[in-house]
Amino acid sequence: MTRPQLKIAFVVPRYGAQVRGGAESAVRMLATRLASCDDTTVEILTTTAVDMNTWENYFPSGNEIEDNVTIRRFRVDSGRISNFEAATAKMLSSARSRTLDEAKHFVELQGPVSGSLIDAIARSNADAVVFYPYLYHSTTEGVLSCQAFTILHPAAHEESALDLPIYDEVFSSVDALVYQTAAERDVVETRFKVSDKPSLLLGMGIDSYAISSSDILTRLGLGSKPFLLCLGRVDVAKGTTLLVQLFKEFKVRNNIDLKLVIAGPISDLPPSHPDVILVGPVSDAEKDSLLSAMLVLVSPSLYESFSIVLLEAWDKKKPVLVNKACAATTEQVIRSGGGLYFSNYETFELSLEKFLGDIDLRKRLGENGHKFGRAFYSWDSLILKYREFICSRLAWRSSKPL
Repeated sequence: MTRPQLKIAFVVPRYGAQVRGGAESAVRMLATRLASCDDTTVEILTTTAVDMNTWENYFPSGNEIEDNVTIRRFRVDSGRISNFEAATAKMLSSARSRTLDEAKHFVELQGPVSGSLIDAIARSNADAVVFYPYLYHSTTEGVLSCQAFTILHPAAHEESALDLPIYDEVFSSVDALVYQTAAERDVVETRFKVSDKPSLLLGMGIDSYAISSSDILTRLGLGSKPFLLCLGRVDVAKGTTLLVQLFKEFKVRNNIDLKLVIAGPISDLPPSHPDVILVGPVSDAEKDSLLSAMLVLVSPSLYESFSIVLLEAWDKKKPVLVNKACAATTEQVIRSGGGLYFSNYETFELSLEKFLGDIDLRKRLGENGHKFGRAFYSWDSLILKYREFICSRLAWRSSKPL
């Protein structure tokens, strides 16, 4: 049977190969996979910015086509103020008691604000307009201006901003929701009255890279030395400072030849240590080499709605260690049987001792994670599920009496 033609527009604050971020990378992978389907047209509505710390205009405004995806970029009118965290700390400390106007002001200070992007969302002729993530002006104003069927990928986790009253209106206004994990769904449905809205628990697939000939291990002086790997933005909020503190204590207490490699864009410098190697951003080939050679991937972040890097580790049949305070990554570990979790220094040390002392355990957990990823996060099954969800909701909507 011929499937219906479908046009989907994704709204995201920034987009492109230059953008290294969980939500943005997830959108790019999903959009590219959907655009490879003959019966699906995909466009991106986004800003000209790349740097989320400033939202300065980087790309020229206008349209371009990449991997069958039409990217429409619009200039940023105002970005993030330089003292954003200090200026909004008091507001976030009492987010529930803030007025709607105060909450809107927070979103504007956070940036990026683009009037032309909001106008384009209002004029979109897509069958479905998909917003990702919940936090930004492109979502808060875009959802309310959109005339098409709206879907929100919240990428939500426990954080103060979620309690600002502006988001009540956003979540109540969207037509459907797509979650990455059950933990994310629980957070959203606890905070907002949306349990009766159509929703899909989707997750995300991963891109597998061929084993590369990158020389990054040699350049970093690693050779065949054992190391832990942390991938992602180097940021206090992402737990990298906590991880280095735990690792430093582990090295004081244990005379073991072990390095910690931290790779990703740097926002906050963690404490220095001779056995901590801070790499900065890495290419896909370099990331592949690091994932292939590491002992364990460590995800110290408290604030995730889903973790692609866990799937990337499991794709290499490597185990993971996550922060138990993060419900989403802990859920992924428990469901997969692909790793361990820590809640304090004692459990961090115990987990490392298990990993370092038991090769069979590392192999078994890595295999578990690999099977889990293949079973639940293959792109073919995810795209089929996503398309069917959208088409079924559009069909239901068109059948409703006016």
